[in-house]
Amino acid sequence: MGIRGRIALAISCMTALAVVVLGFAVHHIADAERERSARAYQDDRLSSALQIYERDRTLALGAQLDAEALPSPLREAVFRNQSGTYVSGGEDPRVWAATGVGGGDGSRPTRSLSVSAAYPDDDPAQLALDRALLIAGCGTVTLMAGVSWFVAQRLSRRLRLSAAAARRIAAGAAPDADALASNGRDEVAELGRSVHHMATSLAARVEAEREFTADVAHELRTPVAGLVAAAELLPQPRAVELVRDRAQAMRRLVEDLLEVSRLDAGVERADVDACELPSLVRGIVKRAARQRGVDEVSVTVEGEPRIVETDRRRVERVLVNLLANAAKHGKPPIEVVVAGARIVVRDHGPGYPAELCAEGPRRFRTAAPERGTGHGLGLTIAAGQAEVLGARLDFGAAADGGAEAVMELPDRAVAPASEEACP
Repeated sequence: MGIRGRIALAISCMTALAVVVLGFAVHHIADAERERSARAYQDDRLSSALQIYERDRTLALGAQLDAEALPSPLREAVFRNQSGTYVSGGEDPRVWAATGVGGGDGSRPTRSLSVSAAYPDDDPAQLALDRALLIAGCGTVTLMAGVSWFVAQRLSRRLRLSAAAARRIAAGAAPDADALASNGRDEVAELGRSVHHMATSLAARVEAEREFTADVAHELRTPVAGLVAAAELLPQPRAVELVRDRAQAMRRLVEDLLEVSRLDAGVERADVDACELPSLVRGIVKRAARQRGVDEVSVTVEGEPRIVETDRRRVERVLVNLLANAAKHGKPPIEVVVAGARIVVRDHGPGYPAELCAEGPRRFRTAAPERGTGHGLGLTIAAGQAEVLGARLDFGAAADGGAEAVMELPDRAVAPASEEACP
């Protein structure tokens, strides 16, 4: 149940409780007033009947002498020289009024004079009042339920707009002041303004970090390129090879930083064409072995080969980064399985860290100690390129141990295989 339903239910329950309490109170007060009126009426009748009896020694107004049905509490009060009224229950409920007669000179009375009238439980006036209370109570609860639902709907709508705006911001959209900011003074408006300020601040910080990454990468690119070119002109002793190797590593880092900045900016677009996936994967694995030194990789095709429509360069970028990570941090053999539009890369090392499987890769975060160290850009780039492809990239653990990365290309890209193969 949403917040609007809970608010409406809470207000309706409180209203129903108030209506029930008020109804019982009114019923009790009306019943007490009815009894008081009945007692007063019988007391007036008794006074008139007593005057007639004392004057004419005749019984009038339904008066009785020594009535057999006179309730015992009232009979005892009469012979103590007291008069009063009494409401009896039972099958024939009645209201009584009685006094003593026959005594004299202050002595105790010898006989009782009483009058009575029926006092039914189902009094028509009382029943009509109860029905009116019931109808009014039901109407009040229904009305309050409708009003509370309308009020809760407005509150819920404002919260839903804030939540939707927050989700758009989390997805990378710019903060929308109209969706989050509000001119109201209640708690919901304050929450919207706080979320807006927080989103604006975070967006500015992310943009500043992206620009900083891009600027640093661009500034480093030129001197690193010159360093690499100069290293290529040096003789070939061991020290020169180390310099050349470090220069190449620095150039790859700069290229990775530039790629990350482009992915963050959202300017990357996939260049899609048809390609047989198993042939594409085999070619990528061969180039990775030749260019990146990724050896001991086996490629297995499950099921029929499929033609997919995808960006070959980006698929290669993802797959090469996954293979390089497996070669650097895992243990051989490295296995690549192609099944339909799915590519699985696994090694036999200690596996991915639990936080990477749960949250995905994070840049500049080193891997688990048992998998070595690194700047974390390779898997970050692989995840970013997979997103550009519209593919799903999951990191987890293989059933028999080791790290396993699964890339699922979009279903819309799958088609039956043909004779054409990818280079």
